[in-house]
Amino acid sequence: MKIVRAIEVWEKDLGGAFIGHLPVADTVSSVFLYELFKDEQDKPDPDMKLSYMLDAPRIARLQPYVAEQMDTDRYDYILTAFGVAE
Repeated sequence: MKIVRAIEVWEKDLGGAFIGHLPVADTVSSVFLYELFKDEQDKPDPDMKLSYMLDAPRIARLQPYVAEQMDTDRYDYILTAFGVAE
């Protein structure tokens, strides 16, 4: 199974509707992602299989791996992962 990462795009605020997904480049490493989120994990998630809300500093660090420009003024973003058969 191959892990694919994507960014969920939501309308701003808690009541916002789901807009869609932005693909994340395969070149982003689990080690890089783990460094970004390890301090907020209850249990270590070194494979980064869980979903994580993105704040502006993390979006800036992830932007080189996402082809479309992310707009934190208009949308909320969540890093997510899912498995696909190889």
